[in-house]
Amino acid sequence: MSLLGKLAEVKKPVNRLFNGGFSEMGAISRKPDTRTSEEITQTIDYYAEKIPEIKQFASEIKKLNPKHMGTIADTLELSTHSEMLPTNINMSKLNSKGVSYRQAVVEDMIEASKTNPEAMELADAIINNTDSITAKYMLSSMTGGIMKDKGLAKQMQETAKVIPDIAKETLGGGYLMDYSKQENMLNWLKVMINPQTKPDKITSLFKDVVSFTEKRPEQFCIDVNKFLTSNTPKEKIQENLKVLPDVLKMLGDKIKDFDIVDFVTKNTNLY
Repeated sequence: MSLLGKLAEVKKPVNRLFNGGFSEMGAISRKPDTRTSEEITQTIDYYAEKIPEIKQFASEIKKLNPKHMGTIADTLELSTHSEMLPTNINMSKLNSKGVSYRQAVVEDMIEASKTNPEAMELADAIINNTDSITAKYMLSSMTGGIMKDKGLAKQMQETAKVIPDIAKETLGGGYLMDYSKQENMLNWLKVMINPQTKPDKITSLFKDVVSFTEKRPEQFCIDVNKFLTSNTPKEKIQENLKVLPDVLKMLGDKIKDFDIVDFVTKNTNLY
């Protein structure tokens, strides 16, 4: 191989999100990033050369935690991927501050990697569990400073753990030619990544409450916000859920007025 050929080969990115063909939509599950630090560095270098506004950040990105470098490499790959659909999101567009959405995301990620790594866990979970349109929608929506908010670090860390559940809850069904599903998912994130939300309730919502309702024949309406802001210890919630089948059996026709969140968070008769 000629020297020119070797140089061209080195510049190729080691991508992991898109390998040609049709891209899945909705809730998906990508394999973990297995690239070496050298492969990720090579990928960063490639996109820094290809995307003018990113070049200035290349050296700084390459000093970050390798896992976070991989998340940024994925973000750059996402930002150059185009879906042949009306809802394609172009991250090269300028935001209200006059910078591209991908630059805004990358700048926030660089700072988050250094001071708020929990935000990088959240971004990584979004990329690995949602389709490209949703991932770009979420990341672009998070450029208002949320990723740098250390006061919400615990909520972000816990939300990252349930992104697969939220994706399944919001992204199912066929293509709607709009962003309604993405907006629905974003609303879930806003409720969870909130100062009023108790971090320990985030995983409990799906592991305890939703898991219980999915196994029951009854239809329940879950007030997510009321549950997430409850001060009731998770252990008490689990105790209440253990006796709930017997309570539901006794209710009979009154089940239609039953508030499952009130019961699991306020049933003091068990204490």
